[in-house]
Amino acid sequence: MEAMAAVPLTAFRHRRLSNQPLVIVPLTMAGEAGAPLAAMIGSAKRSPKLLVVAQPRNRDQRFSFAAALGDIVMNYIDYCRRDRREITSGGESRSSRYTDAPQILVPNPGGIKALADLGRMCRFRKTTGPYPVPEVVPQLGMWLTFLVESAEQAGTSMLLSVTNMLAEHWATGQSELEDQNLASLIAWIAPPDGLSVEQAIADAENPTVCPPAGPSTSPEFDNIYLAPAIRRFDAARTAVDPQAMATAETDLQELIADQIKPTWRLMWKAIALLRGIPEAPRATARFERDCVSFTMYSDYQDAGGLPQRKRDAPIGAAKRLSRLERALANFEADMAFDDPFVLADRRSIGEGFAGMVVAAEPNRVITTDKNRRVPRPRVTVRTQDPTRLASDTKLISPSMPAGHKALIVSTVPDGDSSLVMVEVTGGMGRARVPKPGTVPALGQYIAYLPDPGWRPTPVFPDPDQIPWTHTAALDVLNDDTAESNEAAAEEWGDED
Repeated sequence: MEAMAAVPLTAFRHRRLSNQPLVIVPLTMAGEAGAPLAAMIGSAKRSPKLLVVAQPRNRDQRFSFAAALGDIVMNYIDYCRRDRREITSGGESRSSRYTDAPQILVPNPGGIKALADLGRMCRFRKTTGPYPVPEVVPQLGMWLTFLVESAEQAGTSMLLSVTNMLAEHWATGQSELEDQNLASLIAWIAPPDGLSVEQAIADAENPTVCPPAGPSTSPEFDNIYLAPAIRRFDAARTAVDPQAMATAETDLQELIADQIKPTWRLMWKAIALLRGIPEAPRATARFERDCVSFTMYSDYQDAGGLPQRKRDAPIGAAKRLSRLERALANFEADMAFDDPFVLADRRSIGEGFAGMVVAAEPNRVITTDKNRRVPRPRVTVRTQDPTRLASDTKLISPSMPAGHKALIVSTVPDGDSSLVMVEVTGGMGRARVPKPGTVPALGQYIAYLPDPGWRPTPVFPDPDQIPWTHTAALDVLNDDTAESNEAAAEEWGDED
């Protein structure tokens, strides 16, 4: 804030950035939950496609919009499925996966919510029987739901908010809420030529100069321009005047294009800024996990997979929460491993420590319960970091070779410092004598973090053993099934 300039929070970009991401800027109608108004979409800056719903309250037009959007999204997903390779997972077990995964970028978390609403609206629709929709509509709904669910898992890069990616790397002099304004955030990081940060921020907060990045439009625009344009289209449709309808629809397209194009340009400016940040080394492994997840869901869909349920069952919800917690712990550990800035942040709050090795027992050997003699060297690290990790906490180290594992034996205060005794438990090779370089040496500076893999895998009850406190959720799920069947048969016509 004192320098009026954004400051890097990380040394690396911890998210994968595709060479050809699909950019979507969605707009929704104010006051109409889940009613899409428009979307600008494309994988190249100079060739976007603008899709507009002339009357968002007309559900037939909504699904025409969804079909047009679905064609573009499914073509992009098919593009990511053009290459598949076989992999060996130990022994003679063989499998294959796609070598690429989709990446959809939206301006802010509200854009992810808009895609979630659209996915829920589309994935239960029927393609046969009364009031059918094109086949691509439920496909789009299921794929959008898959991508939205993946976005909840830390470390994945298949659906990302650009404001979150920028805020993950840069600190600004404004609040986290204000950082969700794409124009304001970029004003801090890279203001336009000839403008100071203060001037750029003022322009970013003026909806006339810089329209909102969505998914909601500004109230002034809705009242003064959008509502009259939609009324003109409705009047022409009621009068069954094709020429007037075409003119009104063209005016509406141009009106919305003026609102959405500034955000489109900001999206590609943000992408260019993010490309200028080196990618973290461990981002490649996370991208490979994205490819595996993408392959599994693609195969599930090819086999005739069903739409995702509206609500998780109790055990499914618990498993999902456990999976998200584990993914977050792994992602935070990966970031600290790769990035000295993130490591310093973890150390400052007691979730890691670093210091000099002041004592060492490199040749220490113990006898296990199975009467095997194994090396268990111990070292003592003097650190000035706040030490809040308990004894027996398993540790990993970005300062040591891959596979290094350790365990906290004790922590003893020593004036302004602490002496942490650590026992090395892994990464030393299979011989009785540790490989050179695998045990911290006297006088060596070393950093340690908690091992995110120390958490035991939770054991969940069988479905017939669900406690009575959670059985009510099963009744809700059954009601959801009935509601979804009724919704699929609902008459999708004009509401006005």
